Amino acid sequence: MKKKSLPVTNIGTISLIMIFIVLCMVTFAALSLSSAASDARLGQKMQAQLTGYYAASNKAEELLAQTDRILADTGSKTADTAEFFARVSEETAGFTTAEETDGQLTLAYQVDINDSQALSVRLAIRSPQQIKEESADSYYKILSWQVIHTKDWEGDNTLQLIQ
Repeated sequence: MKKKSLPVTNIGTISLIMIFIVLCMVTFAALSLSSAASDARLGQKMQAQLTGYYAASNKAEELLAQTDRILADTGSKTADTAEFFARVSEETAGFTTAEETDGQLTLAYQVDINDSQALSVRLAIRSPQQIKEESADSYYKILSWQVIHTKDWEGDNTLQLIQ
């Protein structure tokens, strides 16, 4: 009688399934690691962005407090609207730009967040007479407090397919 010889490469179904499962687990682990590294980089970028924004916001608040002190001092010394606006423009000239249109004074200043963004603040200044007429409690009204882009965006839309 002749003996049947079994092939050397006899791999069972269970072994094939185990190899497939191990390959799937390795693939999912690599994808998870890649995703986690990408999320970590994004988190660091967001942290840097938020830190820059809040530092700029603090600086803008300090400039607003300085402006408020100047307005209060000037308002207590001056009753005439034109003279008040002229003195305020003169005293805040170091850190703001002043624009007077139709009897309304607007002060504006910018604080850099990073090399491509800045925090822009615009204030409408009320004269002492306007405060009395409107029963307002402040010499200024914030018109805008917003992040602006200071550089043009240049997107990189190229794909390097062949090296």
